[in-house]
Amino acid sequence: MSKNSQQFSSATSVDDLYVLVRWPFVQDLMEADWFRSECVLYQAFDDQEHLDSAYFVPLNRLYEFRTAD
Repeated sequence: MSKNSQQFSSATSVDDLYVLVRWPFVQDLMEADWFRSECVLYQAFDDQEHLDSAYFVPLNRLYEFRTAD
């Protein structure tokens, strides 16, 4: 692993990482009380692919949701 990768991984907290979750997978997450305050709607710019109802979800919340089942 390069030095830059090691610096990134050690400097980044799991609380700062987000995962792009697309429809229909995000639908169940939308019912959580934290969804509206912590998730960010994906917005396409210029030549980026437009994704309907895709959200950036905090990785730690995604993990919590997954393990709660």
